[in-house]
Formats: sequence, C-alpha cells, structure tokens
Amino acid sequence: MSSSYEAWEVQQRQQELLEAIEQAVRLAEEMSWPPQPIYVGNRIRDVLIPALFDARTYIEVGQIAAPEIRDRLTAARMVAADLSQEDRGFDRLFSRLRAISEDADNAARLA
Repeated sequence: MSSSYEAWEVQQRQQELLEAIEQAVRLAEEMSWPPQPIYVGNRIRDVLIPALFDARTYIEVGQIAAPEIRDRLTAARMVAADLSQEDRGFDRLFSRLRAISEDADNAARLA
C-alpha cells in the first residue's frame, strides 16, 4: 500500500464485508427454519453458513486477498443457487451472496 488513504479504504471495505457476511448469515439462518424441509435446513447449516464463517475468518485476520475467501463464498453461492432453483424464495439470499462476492473481489484488488 502506498498511502494511508489506501490503507483506510481497505479497512473500510473489510468492515463492510464483515457486516454484509453477518447479515447474510442471519438471513440464511432465518431461511433454514421450518417450514423448510429438513434437507434445506441441513444444507444451509452444514455447508452455506460454515462457508460464510470461513470467509469471514480470513477477512477478520486481514487476509482480504486470500483465494480461500473466493472459494468459500463460491461454495455458499452454489448452495444458494441450488436452493433458489427449487424455491424462488432463496433468490434474495443468492443475490446477496453474489454482491458480497463482488465486493470481496474488489477489496482483494485494493489489498
């Protein structure tokens, strides 16, 4: 980084990503509750949410450009995409995860 402004910008993006991931986790948790079928809740709790937590961990420790963030966000998006094909109610979650992925890619370029 060549300036304090760039460092500040990366820190701001990092904080925004962490907040967006937390909101996505809350939304996913809410969508996993009944009356959803058990397998839907299990996929959200066993795959999607842990993938978001993994990505969040890398961001929290300042490794905003780590390729694992992209991998874990992609895994979460794939689950949401599969679920949204079965039930359009998951489109909102899928869209949110896609936006988070784009923001993470942009933040990685700054780092």
